Amino acid sequence: MSDPARILQLRLDGLAEVMQQTLLRCAVSPVVREGADASCALFTRDGEVLALSEAIPLLLGALPGTVGAILDAYPADRMKPGDIFVTNDPFSGGTHLPDIALVQPVFAGEQLVALTASLLHHQDVGGSRAGSVPPDATEIYHEGLRLPPMQAGSEGAFSREFAGLIRAASRAPEVVMGDLETQIAAGHRAAEGVARIAADLGTAEFLASVAALLDRAEAETEATLARLPSGPFLGADELDPVPALGPCAAKVAVTIAEGRLTADFEGSSPQVKAPVNCVRSGPLSAVLYAVLTLAGPEALRNGGILRRIALRLPEASVVNASPPAAVNARMNMVRCITSAVLQALAEADAARMPAANSGMSYVIAFSGRDPQGQPFLSTEIVAGGAGGGPYRDGASGISTDVGNAMNISAEALETLVPMRLLSAERRRGSGGAGQFRGGDGIRRVYEALTDGIAASIRGERFARVAKGAHGGGSPVGSAATVLRANGEVEHLTARSAITLDRGDRLVIESSGGAGYGQPGA
Repeated sequence: MSDPARILQLRLDGLAEVMQQTLLRCAVSPVVREGADASCALFTRDGEVLALSEAIPLLLGALPGTVGAILDAYPADRMKPGDIFVTNDPFSGGTHLPDIALVQPVFAGEQLVALTASLLHHQDVGGSRAGSVPPDATEIYHEGLRLPPMQAGSEGAFSREFAGLIRAASRAPEVVMGDLETQIAAGHRAAEGVARIAADLGTAEFLASVAALLDRAEAETEATLARLPSGPFLGADELDPVPALGPCAAKVAVTIAEGRLTADFEGSSPQVKAPVNCVRSGPLSAVLYAVLTLAGPEALRNGGILRRIALRLPEASVVNASPPAAVNARMNMVRCITSAVLQALAEADAARMPAANSGMSYVIAFSGRDPQGQPFLSTEIVAGGAGGGPYRDGASGISTDVGNAMNISAEALETLVPMRLLSAERRRGSGGAGQFRGGDGIRRVYEALTDGIAASIRGERFARVAKGAHGGGSPVGSAATVLRANGEVEHLTARSAITLDRGDRLVIESSGGAGYGQPGA
């Protein structure tokens, strides 16, 4: 028997995916075109999630906050066809400054029926280092241009003033503007599809059906959570120690009652003078991902799920930072939070949850000038290993949990940056031992082909690696090394800023996943 509600959800999901694929095909920057560092969604006119693309869960948790902040500043009843709104403010629902969210209203005739939203990692929005991910930042002001919720254009085009602002702030203005134009195009394609659906159903019926979809997803989530024990279930994880910085720990107590999941992060560390803090979108992404995992692949994925989630976040903490905290490396902490949440849910549903994964992916920004004096800038993402599970070994070299980004190809990297990728291979033996082994990490070796290449490196799991589950072993930690052309060797920390000269080699090794069960069992 057909299910009209599910069919409508699939049509809307398909439009969100059309947005996503438009970004991946048409973006200028390789971190999006090759690395897939972007996410898209549709929203109701009231700001609830209507449909999500198959993208990076790390970013999907940010879009509800940014859309809400834009609606607070620009009420829906004042929006006009062709309006364009943007923000990248972490303290107004965003993530970090390179992630610019773009929101456009969708009209059926003269009536506002939905909103499109995309979030894309832009190559450079200013700040103290190229790529806008300075590992030595201590305040948000070091990290680049901060855009509060603002109207950036009308009639389907950016205003001259907004374009001038971006061009004045960015080291790669043409790339950034090209990617922003792609976000407009992606939203326009989805808006055409939503308008067709509204025309097929009739506007009033479309709006009523959307409201029913959200109610149904809420009811399904309530039923899923009601089958689990109440808890509380505890989880904790911590970033690698840094001298004089203080602890960076995420602690969570998950309680399930009356079909609602509450994640209480009380006891997490105070925010620090380093860019590893994250804002509310981080723990929301982690908890939303966990609930989606519990709900299974057939669940309706919309804002009805978020109605059954509650967060309790200590102010001015590493999990809920306050201005002027630096946040560009917040991915480290979000992965730490996700690990803590999954630990807690493993107590609630142990038969389904795997061992911990490698955690934080490497993010490396290369910049400088080539031998002809032309500027270059590119971002590289390096994943690790998945944890072993109840039934199988963990996958090697894969971006896990709230990450879903890919590394760019050697051909693309070498076209953009005067470097040679000498090798890219599985880091054999780096996964934890167990009845089901953790997946291995990755080893990549880069060689500089010119002098003065700046590299900003963000990683994790150098010192504090994931623990195995049910008697499984821990993986080998991450490592980063510079082999200088003169024979000198430099061992880097998890967050480093270096300069590579011709003939220098950078060796990046990511951690594996943890093992599951006693080896030989």
